[in-house]
Amino acid sequence: MTGTEINGAGINGTDRLAPLAMQVRELSDRIAISDLIDRYFLALDQGRFDQDYASRVFAEDVELSFPPGDHSGLPGLAAYTAGFMGHWKRTHHHVTHHLIALDGDRAEVGWNLFATHIHPDSPPPPAPGHHFYLGGRFEGEAVRTRDGWRMRRLTLRVSWTTGDGVPSIAKVMDDARAQAAR
Repeated sequence: MTGTEINGAGINGTDRLAPLAMQVRELSDRIAISDLIDRYFLALDQGRFDQDYASRVFAEDVELSFPPGDHSGLPGLAAYTAGFMGHWKRTHHHVTHHLIALDGDRAEVGWNLFATHIHPDSPPPPAPGHHFYLGGRFEGEAVRTRDGWRMRRLTLRVSWTTGDGVPSIAKVMDDARAQAAR
């Protein structure tokens, strides 16, 4: 064995480290995207989703398709979100089974959702309250930006609901879109 070979791997074993470096990058990307998803829902549940926070979760050219309505672009995203989240006293989102298919600087993403929405007239725990529940699946695309991973496209498909919803949410969203179009 020469001085430039270590276990037949070349100088300092770099030939053997390249696959490991690729695995570390893939795992780091997966963790960053999972954290992005979790931070989004934590912000919703804590009631602190403002325009600044939106820019830390979503890309400039984001496209959202949710049951209350669609939204394009980062401007106005916090107001769009408040249009449906503002109807609840509190929420509690559970997201599971993050599936992330990486492809360079983009990734197809998906996860399951169970959401509890507490009506404004509900008493504080431990008294029984007035709730609306839904289960569904989010699917979309995340992209790597100079500031880290951001969601570019996100769609919510609701599989089931139970409890009393808020019919006015769709009207509020329609009114906001009409006002924005003027």
